[in-house]
Amino acid sequence: MLLPWMVDTEFFSSPQRDYPGEPLRRSSLDADPMLLFDRWLQEAAQEDPLDAHSMTLATADTQARPSARIVLLKQADQQGFVFFTNYQSRKAQELEANPFASLVFYWPHLALQVRVEGRVERVSDRESDDYFGSRPRGSQIAGSISPQSAMVESRESLEEAYRRLEEEL
Repeated sequence: MLLPWMVDTEFFSSPQRDYPGEPLRRSSLDADPMLLFDRWLQEAAQEDPLDAHSMTLATADTQARPSARIVLLKQADQQGFVFFTNYQSRKAQELEANPFASLVFYWPHLALQVRVEGRVERVSDRESDDYFGSRPRGSQIAGSISPQSAMVESRESLEEAYRRLEEEL
């Protein structure tokens, strides 16, 4: 399916809206973008603690075909933005082949979005293992049995694999 380049605006009835708060002015922004991002993330988390760390991760395969999905931000500092993924997933395979990506944070209640672009690098094996070990047991089991980015036979087959691994552990 091809996406249209132009859209008939009469087809959609999504109304425009006024956004709350003060207009964004360069004079009110911190010179350090990470300090500004941290401030906005904290404000977003106060308004929406469940989704403030959600971000869209966009990758592209070797033929430059884009793919986007929502992942969770685990850490952000001067070194970069940290998220975790199964190394067998489509996103991990795309990042292995093309280590550039884009992140978008959208906080509608703050009328803000932040876009980050750059090179992606794997965290250390230890950091990855530590993160996996910090997840709840059920999440660890689900992550271990899930055939990332692949078709599954059925919900029942996933539940059976979950039960088998849970009994083994």
